[in-house]
Amino acid sequence: MRLGNPAVRRYAKKAYNGELEAFDKRATYGGVYLKAALYAGLTIIAAVLTELLVLHFIFTENVDALIGLGIASVACAVPMLIISLVIVFVPSTVKVLGCIYAVIQGGLLGLLATFVDMFFPGIAFAAFLGTAIVFLVAIVVNSVFKVRISSKFVRGLMVALISLIVVQLVMFMMSLFGVFNYVQYMWVQITISALCIIWATVMLFWDLSNIDYIVDVGADKRYEWNVAFSLVTTLIYLYVEILELLVRIAALFSRSK
Repeated sequence: MRLGNPAVRRYAKKAYNGELEAFDKRATYGGVYLKAALYAGLTIIAAVLTELLVLHFIFTENVDALIGLGIASVACAVPMLIISLVIVFVPSTVKVLGCIYAVIQGGLLGLLATFVDMFFPGIAFAAFLGTAIVFLVAIVVNSVFKVRISSKFVRGLMVALISLIVVQLVMFMMSLFGVFNYVQYMWVQITISALCIIWATVMLFWDLSNIDYIVDVGADKRYEWNVAFSLVTTLIYLYVEILELLVRIAALFSRSK
């Protein structure tokens, strides 16, 4: 569960406190979204190439290559964690490390999309379209209505989401002892996935609002890299949550048939 982007929060806090200096080359919306497009482009390209590679291994029945790719994907969790921590504590590294992170993340998303498409063809692309639509609508709504997310709303949503997750874990543990069939309570998982999507959307609005503050206070142009990276990671999280919801709904309908 994503709890927000520390990079955007940190710079927004500095903006609130007037701690950011004004520079000749100031951050702009165009600069932020151009850099975000770079990170997103690297992620998408890596995902497509990985999916093509996996499909090639499947069609050629190269089991060893598939096993090696699976092991490599699991091992990627360590460098991704290290990179994300370095970016948080040393923001100036995001220009290079952010690109590396985007490529690794894209590779993992490509594996995930390929696996999903094997069972539910077209779901991965539908999740991509859904993410794009949510992003575009969020930009329009944020620009026209200047939506601001209150901390009380975020805390309330977090409490509801954590409560449902605890319920899900309890139900799963009880199912292990044969109390009831956990699969029959798919509606609980679907509800949690829907709330996670709402949470990701709230984080997206939070990011967009904070980007507004960064641009409005005239922060240095180098901050564009940080907020762009932060925005893309939120969109990736949103994509994964939408994909998970669509998979659960598809599984529910296929089971009913």
